[in-house]
Amino acid sequence: MENKKVIIIRGSSLDRETRATKIIKSLTDNNYDVHLLWWDRGSKVQRSERGEAGTRFSETSFNFKAHWGPKSFISLPFWWAFIFFNLLKMEWDIAHVIQVTSLPPAIVASKIKRKPVVYDMLDNYEDSVFLPRIIRNFCVAVDKLFMRLVDAVVLADEEQIREVNGIPNNNVEVIYDSPETNKEIGTKNTQNSVFTLFFAGALQKGKYLNLDKMFDALENLSNVKVVIAGHGDLVPYIQSVEKRIPEKLEYIGEITHAEVLQRSIGADLLFMLRDPVLPVNKYICGSKVLESMMCGTAIIVNDGSSTAKIVRKSNCGFVVNANCINEIIETVNMLKNNPQLCIQSGLNGRKAYDEHYSWDIMGNRLLNLYNRVLTRDHDLFI
Repeated sequence: MENKKVIIIRGSSLDRETRATKIIKSLTDNNYDVHLLWWDRGSKVQRSERGEAGTRFSETSFNFKAHWGPKSFISLPFWWAFIFFNLLKMEWDIAHVIQVTSLPPAIVASKIKRKPVVYDMLDNYEDSVFLPRIIRNFCVAVDKLFMRLVDAVVLADEEQIREVNGIPNNNVEVIYDSPETNKEIGTKNTQNSVFTLFFAGALQKGKYLNLDKMFDALENLSNVKVVIAGHGDLVPYIQSVEKRIPEKLEYIGEITHAEVLQRSIGADLLFMLRDPVLPVNKYICGSKVLESMMCGTAIIVNDGSSTAKIVRKSNCGFVVNANCINEIIETVNMLKNNPQLCIQSGLNGRKAYDEHYSWDIMGNRLLNLYNRVLTRDHDLFI
């Protein structure tokens, strides 16, 4: 029997995120042929480090330089045309579209070719920025219209159901953005000589990361060091703080995801203090808490978010009020002075990862979803 062919559509390079890469690997490992349509806006990470492999994978890039963020909207018609005409001319069995900004042309092409589309709602753009309520509600209404028109919806967090007040589609699957499983990670028994906290991610002001709160706490902590990795408009600020307290703060620039995981394993504690005032921070846990679980490293997170709910449920770290600097200081000191508590929290996280959040589990959910979609498509159109 001929292998099914999947078109994955992503408005950025694989170098900038890992979800598409993991999806590609799960599919190619299970006899799907995968073709990626992606928007090449420029990348600093070498392609050889991306990680996808095998003859079942191919790709076509849209080489069109454009801004990130809201300014990219003026370039969307060109990206949509690229998606639409490629979907019309290519043979495929299912299209998997990551994020709504790439979805409209895929829906139109799917109706013409009578093929199914999966909408992977990694996050909601309307909740990634502050919008007037009337505009936000309009955007949600449009998003939900698209959900009705696709064959299945993939969520990155079950809290997204509450975020948009219900998903108008009967075929919904929650696939957390978990890292791939590393079964060789050993049990931590010791602490670094200098208690080390690590954070890696997009360092953008608009993400409300509360790094300033951590830095304020850091100045009042002894024998503690924070290491930061990533790129974005917060880098100049981070570097200015690094110059002031170089013995306590180290910025290492943009690194590969493999190095992110390696440093997460080696750290004593991870942190994610995103402010839930931004809805996307409130409703989507993101990948950092899941990475901490897989790496067996405890994490401290800000209260009022989906991330905090997962940490409490899994007992894999500690929840603080990031607006209370003393609370951050007390929590870090408690863990520094009680290494066994820190280590046990990491072990709890790894147990929760293995039992509930591993990419092996998420990959199986994806395959089951595809089976349902393709079977339903066969019943309808063949």
